Amino acid sequence: RVPLGMGVQDITYGEGCDIVKDPLTIVIWTLVLLAARWVLHQIFTRSWAKRLLGLSPTVKLSPAESLLTEKICKYFWHAVVYLALFVWGLSILSKEAWSPFHTGSLDTVWIDYPHSASEKPVLKAFVMAQVAWYAHGFVESLIVDKFRNDFIVMLVHHVLSAVLLLGSFWGNAHRVAIVVCVEQDLSDILMYISKMFEKAVGFPWTQNNTLRSYLLVQLTVAWWSTRVCVLGTLVFRCFSLLGPTGLFTVGGPSAHYLSIFLIGQLGLLWVMQVFWAVGLLKMTVDQLRKGKFSDFFHDSKKNEKKLEGRSK
Repeated sequence: RVPLGMGVQDITYGEGCDIVKDPLTIVIWTLVLLAARWVLHQIFTRSWAKRLLGLSPTVKLSPAESLLTEKICKYFWHAVVYLALFVWGLSILSKEAWSPFHTGSLDTVWIDYPHSASEKPVLKAFVMAQVAWYAHGFVESLIVDKFRNDFIVMLVHHVLSAVLLLGSFWGNAHRVAIVVCVEQDLSDILMYISKMFEKAVGFPWTQNNTLRSYLLVQLTVAWWSTRVCVLGTLVFRCFSLLGPTGLFTVGGPSAHYLSIFLIGQLGLLWVMQVFWAVGLLKMTVDQLRKGKFSDFFHDSKKNEKKLEGRSK
């Protein structure tokens, strides 16, 4: 059943968008985020990361130790920014009548689609901040994440997320954009906090097996609840209501190819989340059964050994 008010007869593109000022604003915000990251690392996080890792602040680090220090810096920076974005997005959703938090149903995201441009001003800054964050993340990954096993997947994720946000705002599907952002940000916060604890070998109490198991379990539950179940439901409803079998028939008079493209990209994003979710579940099972696990996504022992070899 298609929710009330859905139709394509009045659909327009780019309402509330400025094709000159908005991209410039996103570029400026991206540069500000990169600059803020650099300054924070210089004055606080790099020295703090060395303490967490049990490394001397005065001794020259090996390439692998430097890489690990940069990872800790990234985890802290991402936890802080994702927390800010999550609170911001949550505050917006708490005030919107269509929000699933008020209605208890994700279908309210689709009522009266395409949505009115009058809703967009309150969401615009949030969406542009998210796009700037993913653009910043793409640059950051080129610096910090090149030794990850899933490096290419991460780069694709950053580009895909930015394209989805821009496309949804341009095509008046901004409700979907903000709901997806909020559910994604929650698990990101928990993930980066958990990873900081896992790497903080300089503080022995953080290596307690009970604590490590708890952190992994709560992250796994949050990830599967939000990124697999909630996002999966959104993707399914997108396909059934707006996709080729729904409102926008491919090749038909109501074909809306931007929406069809975005739905396909959202489906790809969900597949990536399931890929990571399965890996996370394996880590959790290993931790509960063996008391240890290997983060085979973020940590590549093979690549780190190559890095050490270059320094000799």
